[in-house]
Formats: sequence, C-alpha cells, structure tokens
Amino acid sequence: MIDTSTGLWDPPPSRPSLTPARIGASLSAVMILVLVAAGGVVAHAWNDERYRETADACSLLDISAVATRLGDPALRPKPSANPDTCAYVVEDEDGFWASYGTVEFTYGANAAVAWVGWRYDETEGSPRDVPNLGRAARLVSQTRNVDGGTVCSVSLDVLDSNLRLSTALGANADMPSRPCDDLEALGEALIESTRTSLARLAGSP
Repeated sequence: MIDTSTGLWDPPPSRPSLTPARIGASLSAVMILVLVAAGGVVAHAWNDERYRETADACSLLDISAVATRLGDPALRPKPSANPDTCAYVVEDEDGFWASYGTVEFTYGANAAVAWVGWRYDETEGSPRDVPNLGRAARLVSQTRNVDGGTVCSVSLDVLDSNLRLSTALGANADMPSRPCDDLEALGEALIESTRTSLARLAGSP
C-alpha cells in the first residue's frame, strides 16, 4: 500500500547564479572600451596632418632612381612657374627637351580633406593600384605617337595623410637611355623615387 500522507519532495527554488550576468557585463564593458579605442584611432588617423608646406619642398625631393633611368644621374628638381610644383628637364644634344618631369603638392587641412579630394578626382587612362605606397597610389603608363615620333609617359598619384603628391614624366623614345623600351622599369623608378621623397617630406619640420 502506498503511503500518500507524505507530500512529494519539492526543493525550494535555488538562487539564480550571478556568473552569466557578470560575464555579460564584463564583455559589454570590454566591447565599449574597444569601440572607444577604435574610434579614437580612426579620429586620430582622419585628423592626421603629417605633412607641412615648406618653401624648400623641391630640394627635399629625391628623383635619383628616375634620373638614373633617364641617363642623367645629376638631375635635380627645381621650383616651377606653377605654384606648389617642381620640375626637371633632360635636354638632348640640340638643347631641346628630351624628357620633362613634374611633381605637384596638394595639401589638405587634414587626412579626411585630402581623401575627399582624392576619392572624387577622376584619373585618365587605365590606372593600376600601387600597394604599400602611402595610403593609396595609382600609376598610369602609356606610349603614343606625337608628330611622327614616339613618346612615353608615366604618372603616379599618391595620397598619404594630408598630402597628395602627383608626379608625371614624359620622355622621347629615342633618348640614349631608351626609357620607353621598358615602361614597367620607368614606372618602378618613379615609384622608388616617390617613396623616398615621401619619407623626406614627412620628416621635415
């Protein structure tokens, strides 16, 4: 016979564990700290003003790789008639320009302003991205016929912090150094010179 006089065992409700709540609160706090830190890093990057305008910017440029490729190692950039632009020229034996290069500086108030100008500016030709050069860089190379003669050109547009550095180089194919025979090498020389120039400009007071 079953004794039903004793009630079924019904344990009292246990106090819920606080461990999950504590873990959740800790994770939330960590996430908030991460987001705040990330926001600070992004804000700092956008407000970066690494480059300063300087009157002797042309003297800080390094074009040694380009000069060697053009066959004129002593070539140096000089201030141009155009504002914020430096230029260099290689003359042929008749005193005419066999090659002409320019470097143009465009300074933004900060990295964000410079990026907007870069983002919404169209580049002619078929640019290719250049990795590991500034924040972003694109290179355009081409060869064409002008008045019966062959000329080649390379241009490199680089964005880094608040500076946009635009370089362009044109050359006659019949120069003794034959720069147009290997456009890739000419482009690489321009990239190498620009990389060194950016380091110099960023380190200037």
